[in-house]
Amino acid sequence: MGMDGKKILERLGKLSQAEKMKDVKPLSYALFPGYHCPLMGAMLTVNRIRDSVLMVLGPDECSYYTKMATGGSGTMAAQGCRVVSCVLDQHDVTFGAQESLEEAFEELAAEEKPQAVFLVSTCVPEITGDDVEAIAALAEKKHGFPVMVVHAENFKTDDHMPGIEHTMEVSARLMEAGPQDLSINVLGLRLGEFARTECSRFLKEAGVKTRMLLPGPCSVQEIREAPRAKLNLVVHPIGLPLARKMQERFGTPFVLFERLSDPDRILKAYEELFRALELPVPTGLVPLYTEALSRTQAARTTLAGGTYFSGNTALCNYELHAFLTEKLGLSPLLLQISDLDEISRPYRDILLQQADPYVSRAANLGALKYLYPVLKPTYNLGAGNPMEMLAAGTAMVSMMQAYHVLGFETNAMVCEAFLTAHDQREQFLARQKAGVSHPLMKGGPV
Repeated sequence: MGMDGKKILERLGKLSQAEKMKDVKPLSYALFPGYHCPLMGAMLTVNRIRDSVLMVLGPDECSYYTKMATGGSGTMAAQGCRVVSCVLDQHDVTFGAQESLEEAFEELAAEEKPQAVFLVSTCVPEITGDDVEAIAALAEKKHGFPVMVVHAENFKTDDHMPGIEHTMEVSARLMEAGPQDLSINVLGLRLGEFARTECSRFLKEAGVKTRMLLPGPCSVQEIREAPRAKLNLVVHPIGLPLARKMQERFGTPFVLFERLSDPDRILKAYEELFRALELPVPTGLVPLYTEALSRTQAARTTLAGGTYFSGNTALCNYELHAFLTEKLGLSPLLLQISDLDEISRPYRDILLQQADPYVSRAANLGALKYLYPVLKPTYNLGAGNPMEMLAAGTAMVSMMQAYHVLGFETNAMVCEAFLTAHDQREQFLARQKAGVSHPLMKGGPV
């Protein structure tokens, strides 16, 4: 038995009505595929820090999940990081985990002297109230290696992002002041390769080196020397707590340069970046800016009047929606969101001047499909079954390179992704009108 899309819609509120995330309702209370917990965020950050140890404190489920994810040769595999666990049993839950954790540190110290240990405290010790910070401080004093506690309780969050943010922030304890040079640290990249981006190319041409990537492939030593950079380039807000801490402790300035879509905002971000580095703005940015303006106007001619659903993206989320509505003439019908922070408020204000979409929590593909025939969006930006969408007249917008772009190339990717989806939808509708089945559809004409 399916769900009733109209009833789902009746439960949802509009973006203008949402002041806090508690005002935002889920599409359903049984999520599919569900969201990842902060443990995954911590794991995705620490597993690429060479010469570090990731120690998971929690029940065997958390230990098993981490070992399975970081083992082998997959995208989450540990890269120069050792993964260990302190598995809690019923006795630890009842009487506290201190004894088990002390034994785990004794065993770790006997095998090796790690350069840094990230102790991830999961839901159970966070609920039972173990003073993990105090236990870590004792272990650090006794064994002589730094132990940073990452609080990764899942019951306070909607996704894994706080795990990344807190892991980055506690890494500041490793940092040491030193002479600065013309280099940057890149904070908050999460996935993708910064070296492949347009922004990286312009910095390299200007003689600016990239020192530390966090999250990203780096070493404990690179984290220690991070304050030697002239600037922190924050490409996602999860990097802001660490950037602010480094500014306070070491005087390192930072610039927030997210994956922006609007040409004017991209140019402004570049100007701020090079001004902070005390370097001239590259002349090569001018033709890229002009090209982006022309591309945007041309895309608007084709796309204006279309509607869409959207989940969270790798881009600056609300800035993307502000761009799509204000510059491309698209109208969002439903946004699946995970935050309503103050940083994004200016973009939300721009969006609300153009449209007032429904909002829901988290991506829920199982329930979302029942809304396609109700709201009939032209496009869906996010995961899902493309054929299921097309059957409802909705084209899937795919941005496979989103993690590898930063600069005017982001604008190009967004415009091209929507134009590609537009063409696919037009082709499908033409086949449907002619009574010809889609190549991926089975069972004849649709």
